[in-house]
Amino acid sequence: MNTVRGLIFNVFYALSVLMASVPVVILGPFLGFQGRIRLFAFWTRVVLWYLRIICGIRVRVIGQDNIPSQPVVVVANHQSTWETYALYHLLYPVCTVLKKELTYIPVFGWLLLWARPIVIDRSKKATALKEILRQGRNRLNSGLSVLIFPEGTRVPPRETRSHLPGGAMLAVKSGTPVLPVAHNAGLHWPAHKLEKIPGEIVVKIGAPITSEGKSAKELNAQLEHWLNTEKAQLLATN
Repeated sequence: MNTVRGLIFNVFYALSVLMASVPVVILGPFLGFQGRIRLFAFWTRVVLWYLRIICGIRVRVIGQDNIPSQPVVVVANHQSTWETYALYHLLYPVCTVLKKELTYIPVFGWLLLWARPIVIDRSKKATALKEILRQGRNRLNSGLSVLIFPEGTRVPPRETRSHLPGGAMLAVKSGTPVLPVAHNAGLHWPAHKLEKIPGEIVVKIGAPITSEGKSAKELNAQLEHWLNTEKAQLLATN
């Protein structure tokens, strides 16, 4: 049954991408950047609605009051496809760091580019880090928060992976606070699987962590400890 739910959801998900692409392609040049990201954020809300109605997956957010009004560097664990758009809606206005291959996907890739992501080539680590720092500062200065998944790839809920330093380094270099976010989305939307498992995705938003007076290494270690601790607590409650 969970596989059937996942299949039906994927059909509606694909249709929503096509439906969203029409106004973006036609109206995008006239909407301006703010109008385009609002449209993208609206699409993410539609996808979350599909997920709840079709798959019985609800979302509960803890610590939403911790989201500051000014731009921050957001670091979150990466378990699923879910957080790549759900956090966009929750933390709006925000841009994400994503691999360039995603921008090659017809229609969907165009939608991603409209939202001004930080596009990197993961095969070139030195260049990728430079682009995160260069483009990240630009996005922060333009009023956008920057969402980074420091694990670098999707990691199953009960596994851990050492964090890459890009998010912490961007925060230190720009003097920007870091907003840590943990979730258990992989329990309900497993990576690389069709099934969708009913239940509640819990998102825990921590208090902003200052980058002042810290090295990137120190900040990265602090964030990794926070995320791993919160992930374990979320698993313990399920």
